[in-house]
Amino acid sequence: MSRPTLRDVVVLALGAVLLLGTGACAVGPSQRPPVATRNDGPVTPVPAPETGTPGPAAPLLPPLLPAPAAPAGFTDCTAQVGGSLGAPALDGRDLRFGCQSVPVGGGSSSRTEVGVLQVSVGPLPPGGPVPIVVVGEAGGTTGADRAVRLAATAPPQVLAGSALYGVDLRGTGNSEAADCISPSIREDIDDADPLAADAPSLGPLRDAASAAARTCTQVLENALTDYRTAVDAEDLEEVRSTLGVARMNVVGVGEGAGVAAAWMRRFPGSVGRTVLDGLADPTTSFSQRARERAAAAREALDGFAADCSARPDCPLGPDPAGAVTGILANLHAAPLPGPAGRRVTDGTATRALVLGLSEPARWPELATAMSRAGQGDPAGLLRLVAPFEADGGGFDAGVLLTCNDTLERPTLDQVAADAGRAKAAEPLFGAWFAHEALLCSSWPVPADTPPPGSVAGPPPLVVGTRGDPLTPLPGSQREATQLGIATLVTWLGAGHGAYPATPCVRDAVDGYLRDGELPPAGIVCPP
Repeated sequence: MSRPTLRDVVVLALGAVLLLGTGACAVGPSQRPPVATRNDGPVTPVPAPETGTPGPAAPLLPPLLPAPAAPAGFTDCTAQVGGSLGAPALDGRDLRFGCQSVPVGGGSSSRTEVGVLQVSVGPLPPGGPVPIVVVGEAGGTTGADRAVRLAATAPPQVLAGSALYGVDLRGTGNSEAADCISPSIREDIDDADPLAADAPSLGPLRDAASAAARTCTQVLENALTDYRTAVDAEDLEEVRSTLGVARMNVVGVGEGAGVAAAWMRRFPGSVGRTVLDGLADPTTSFSQRARERAAAAREALDGFAADCSARPDCPLGPDPAGAVTGILANLHAAPLPGPAGRRVTDGTATRALVLGLSEPARWPELATAMSRAGQGDPAGLLRLVAPFEADGGGFDAGVLLTCNDTLERPTLDQVAADAGRAKAAEPLFGAWFAHEALLCSSWPVPADTPPPGSVAGPPPLVVGTRGDPLTPLPGSQREATQLGIATLVTWLGAGHGAYPATPCVRDAVDGYLRDGELPPAGIVCPP
C-alpha cells in the first residue's frame, strides 16, 4: 500500500465537503442564547436556569492580528492541488494553496518535518493574513484535510482577511511518515474478533499487537517515543514561529485538540483564540474510555439509522440499526472472501462502521456498503477502511500516539475482563472499544507524561458532541473543567467534530473566532 499524497488528502477532503454542502451561513446576534432548540423553523432561544454567584470574569481574548507579512517559505501549489480537482474553485470559493514542510524537533525529540498546507479563499491579503492554524489527528483526519473542509464551509466573515494553515502531526499526512506496522499486521488487528471477551479469544489480537510493537521499536528506534502529544505541542510552537505571529489562533479537532490543549499549557504566552473540538480527557483510563466510546457509538448509530430511515432510498430497510446488527452477526459466523486472501470479518465491518459513523457526510455511503456486505459484497466496507489502513493513513501514528500518551499496560486477562463488562453494557461496540488497551500492552512505558492542569492564557472554547464515537462528550466535559477557564459548547448531534455542523454551533464558534465573544456557559446545541 502506498502513502496518501497531498492530492489524495485534498480530494478526499473536498469530496466530504461536497457531501456536506456549503450553503450560506448567517452569523447570529452578539448575545447568543445559552440553550437553543431547532425543529423545522428558526433557532429559538430557551432561557437557561439561573445559577449562583458568577465566577471571576474570564481574561479578555487577544485581538485578531495579521502576521507582520505573508508567512515565508510556502510554495504555491494551487495548480497542483487545484489541477487534481479540475479547478481551484469550490461552490464559488476560489481556494488557493501553499505547501511547506516545517523542520521541527532537535531538543527533547528527534528532528523531522511536519507538513503545513496554507489555504485561503482568493489571494492572500496585502500585508499578510490573520493565520488560523488547524490541527488534525494522528489516527484520523489530518490537519490539511480539516483546513480544506473549513475553507469550503466556514462563513465568509470568519475567513475574510484570514488564511488557514493545516498542520499534519508527526507521522501523518504530508509530514514525514511513521510507517512501522506492516499492512498484513494492520489487517490482522482490524479483522480480529470484535466480540472477544476471554483470554483465548483475544490471543490473535494480542499476537498481532505484539508484532506491531516489535516492528515499530525496530524501525523507529530512539524516535519511537517522539510520537506523543507533548512533542506535537512543541512542534506546534515551532509552526507558530515559522508563521511569524506572537499569538497564534488554533482550531484543533480530536487528537489535534489534545495537542492544542497541551500547547496552551506549555506556551501560554503564545496563545490567541483556541477552539478545541472533540477534546478528549487524557486522564481517562482505557476501561472508562471504552465504555464512553461505546455509548457514544450507539448514539451515533441511532442518528445514522434515523437519517437513513428518513431517506426514500435507504438500502437498509425500515430498521437500519437492526439490519446493521444482523449483518455484523452474519459476518461473525461467516466472513466474506476479500482480495489477496483477506477474510472480511465483523471486525473489519466494525472498523468501517465506526469510521463511517464519525463522518455524517459519509452516512449514505456507509449504508450502501453495509447493505452490500449483507448481500455478500464486502468491497464498500474495504473502501471505507482502506485509507486508514494504508501506509501513512493514520493507523500507525494513531497507535503510537495512544500508547505513548498513557502509562497503562493492562494484561491480557485484565483486557478480557474489561471487554466482558463493556460488552454487557453495550453488546455491539463495548468489547471492540475495550480491545484498544491490548494494542499498548507490549509497548515501552513512557518516562515523560506531563500531568494535565489548568491554563493561564486566554480562555479556550471547547466543543463536545454527544454522539462522537472517537472523543465522547464526557471526556470533553471533564477536560473543559480541568482547563479551568474554558467555556463548553455541547452539541447533541452525532459525528466526530461539531464545527461547523449546525447554525447553533457555527454561531458559537464564529462569534468566538471573529468577534472574540465567549458564548454563555452551558450552551447546548440541538442535533
